[in-house]
Amino acid sequence: MEHDSSSSPVRSARVDHPAPLTAVGLCVGLMLSATPAHAALGSIFSCTVNGKTFTADRVPSECANADVREMNRDGSVRRVIARPLTLDEQRARAMEAKRRLEEEEKQLTQRRRDKSLLEAYATDEEIEAVRGKALESSNVLIARASQRLANLQGERKKLDNESEFYKKRVVPEEIKRGYVSLTQQVAAEEKIIQDAQFEIQRINERFDAEKKRFRELLAHGARPVQRNPETDILLDPRFRGK
Repeated sequence: MEHDSSSSPVRSARVDHPAPLTAVGLCVGLMLSATPAHAALGSIFSCTVNGKTFTADRVPSECANADVREMNRDGSVRRVIARPLTLDEQRARAMEAKRRLEEEEKQLTQRRRDKSLLEAYATDEEIEAVRGKALESSNVLIARASQRLANLQGERKKLDNESEFYKKRVVPEEIKRGYVSLTQQVAAEEKIIQDAQFEIQRINERFDAEKKRFRELLAHGARPVQRNPETDILLDPRFRGK
């Protein structure tokens, strides 16, 4: 006999939702998911928590925050499943990894600098020759600015002499503007000299450090890179321009 489906009462389908996982259950689940099925079948899992040992053929829930020993049936340890790291431990491990990476990058950078140093120079004299070349432009700036300051001092003396005639009278605007202009020009030239002196200091510090490191490398057995003797002679200050 056929049944009329339209006349039958409609039964609502019931969907069973799994209970939410607790933190312990989640950790245990992660441990089990990391364990190969074929290994788990013949394994015994054990851990010690607060002096008590828990053993089962599956990871005991009590082992959620402890190292778990996976053992063979004969009692030999197959492997150890490390406990989950706390947030502080994860942060400490990440910081240590960051420190190691930064140290490796620092060492790599230093090796590159050392290599460049040994390729650039063969003697202390070569370092001093390059230093002198680097200082030339700054020394020229200082010399020119100093000469302009001397000229400005002469112009100021002229203004002072002209002002002598107006001690008891109103100083003309032209002379006042002359003083203002001279003050601005003197400040500009002094700024040029100051900047050039800072640059000279920076250059000297750089070459002092390079010379010191160059000598350290030689003392530890490093040797400058061999270059073409015909071009090397051009770097020797004794023969330049001869």
